[in-house]
Amino acid sequence: MYLRYVGDNVDLDLLVSYLKKYFEEKKYKVEEIRKDGKRLLLCKIPNFSKGLEIVIEGDPKDFSIATSLESWRFSSLLLYGLYSLFGGGIFILNEVKNKEFMSELEKDLKFFIERAVSLLRNSKRE
Repeated sequence: MYLRYVGDNVDLDLLVSYLKKYFEEKKYKVEEIRKDGKRLLLCKIPNFSKGLEIVIEGDPKDFSIATSLESWRFSSLLLYGLYSLFGGGIFILNEVKNKEFMSELEKDLKFFIERAVSLLRNSKRE
């Protein structure tokens, strides 16, 4: 997911703290890293081998938010078919549930970010 905001004058430190609180309420482990003008949030989601990465870059008047979700092991239907022939049905079912969960998380996160940005509009003081 990629979102870009221009002209909103949002306090990015405050936005990061809102995001951290959002994930901590969901019982996710959150780590914040700042480097090269970017703010990176790494979220470890329980029962997943990988987590969620959120990158916020730019300045208060022109910034972007990019998220990358867990990469999926089974991207081909052919692999699903072959795997199920060898008794992998339960693993495929878990994989489908994981995809649904991550899709729902992305939708909720997008809604939360848009709401937070609208609340924080013009919050950055010069």
